[in-house]
Amino acid sequence: MRSSAGRGPDRSLARLVRWLGLDRNPLRRGTDRTEAALRLVMIVLLVVAVPAAAIAAGRWADHRALHQAQAQRAASHLVTAVLLRDAPAIGIPDPYTSVPTTWVPARWQPPGQPPRSGEVLALAGAHRGSTVRTWIGPSGAVTGPPPDHRVIAGEVCFACVTTCLLSCLVLLVTWALARRALDRRRLRAWDAAWRSTGPLWRGHRS
Repeated sequence: MRSSAGRGPDRSLARLVRWLGLDRNPLRRGTDRTEAALRLVMIVLLVVAVPAAAIAAGRWADHRALHQAQAQRAASHLVTAVLLRDAPAIGIPDPYTSVPTTWVPARWQPPGQPPRSGEVLALAGAHRGSTVRTWIGPSGAVTGPPPDHRVIAGEVCFACVTTCLLSCLVLLVTWALARRALDRRRLRAWDAAWRSTGPLWRGHRS
């Protein structure tokens, strides 16, 4: 006798083959074969196309972020700003560091431009006259630093995850619409078959 453990994998494989529509069942209708083919296509797209799209989106986001970082780094300058007053002792919490910072009036010298003043980020509790390094744009105004590797990696991960979610959503919606259309065709086929065979059954019963 064959053990049930030996039949387990065979049964699982047989169910998988039937689910994929590869068992060549003569009772399958055209809509069943179409659904099986669509199911196989969806699986291939989910396993192959979705990861490929996510990788492509990640590469595009990485290239775009690097290009923007290089352009911003070329247009911006790092200057030394002198604080015009003491910084408050309590700063703004930063989730990326334990060192609190706060905005403080300061003065700096843009390259080739008149001196400018404004608010810069400084350590909480910094004294008047102390200096901080800050980024300025082409106009001489304070701007954010160029994106670093952490920011670029975050953009790449966001692009990959978003692409995966949107691709899966499109596949699910497409599959649902296709199933709905096939179910309607089945219902119409069943209705037509009943109209043609129903009278024969009623006549046989009488």
